[in-house]
Amino acid sequence: MNWTKGLKTMVAAAILTTVLSPAIAVSPVSAASKPTATINNVKASGEVLIRQGTTFVTLTDLKPLGNYVIKYDNSKKQVTIQGDNKTVILTAGHTSMDIGGVKKTLPAAPVLHKGKTMIPLRAVAQAFDASVYWNGSLKTAYINKAEADIISDLKSSDLATARNAATRLAYTSQLKKPQLEMSPVEMQGWDFYFPKGETNRYFMVDNDIASYFEIHGGVKYLKWQGKLDYNAKVPAKQNLFFLPAIIAEIGKQPDVSNSTFAYFVFRYPSGVTSYRLINHTDEWAAGWVELDSSDPDYRGEIVSIPEE
Repeated sequence: MNWTKGLKTMVAAAILTTVLSPAIAVSPVSAASKPTATINNVKASGEVLIRQGTTFVTLTDLKPLGNYVIKYDNSKKQVTIQGDNKTVILTAGHTSMDIGGVKKTLPAAPVLHKGKTMIPLRAVAQAFDASVYWNGSLKTAYINKAEADIISDLKSSDLATARNAATRLAYTSQLKKPQLEMSPVEMQGWDFYFPKGETNRYFMVDNDIASYFEIHGGVKYLKWQGKLDYNAKVPAKQNLFFLPAIIAEIGKQPDVSNSTFAYFVFRYPSGVTSYRLINHTDEWAAGWVELDSSDPDYRGEIVSIPEE
């Protein structure tokens, strides 16, 4: 095992994942005052406009959508986006776009704003088969499109493969309030809780924030979030029995009081995932795996539990 190389890769990946982690993509309260857009977990850095009920973003902010070639012809005020074996062409002021030679009517034409061409986000996203969700409470558009290998792994019959794919999906927040703010706790990793035998819903704990996700049609939705207090006593009737005391929350908790969970603890300084099965009264099947991200079969921090 090339442990040094593997650990360096894991630490780099861990740092990147920390930046994009669903639990810490914190939205301050003031963020809801202006429209925003998040594309594959990357918040738009440029101005986001809403005109005629249509959300517009800059060309630069489209880049996280995928590995596409984006060109701009200043003389024609024309944008060309190539990828997924198709070419999409939009022109400022024109209410149609060309998709592989076929014209499609736009709800609103691309506009020039402060010297930049602003693109109708939903139309372009749907042209490339991305999911689109507007969270009116947060005034945020969520555009997500997973890579083909993630979608393939998500359909795998192997629990570890499908679960790792689930954790890699970008998410769409269905919360009605900005996400909870994380305290500066040095957890140096993540905890995951998947219902036994399942891959399409899970809890993730990052420092003192717990998040609950559900996956439908290849799209991951953030449904609930709670702030944790590791020093407080856990109420005897706390529904989420496996978590520390919950002192604040957004959204509705799923009823899991009678569930059994596959519980995974990953810490990147050691490069080890420990695991066990747990329910309200017991835990069993404990073990651990030393990870090697340089292994061609490496899929992520979630591992197989032989007893599951």
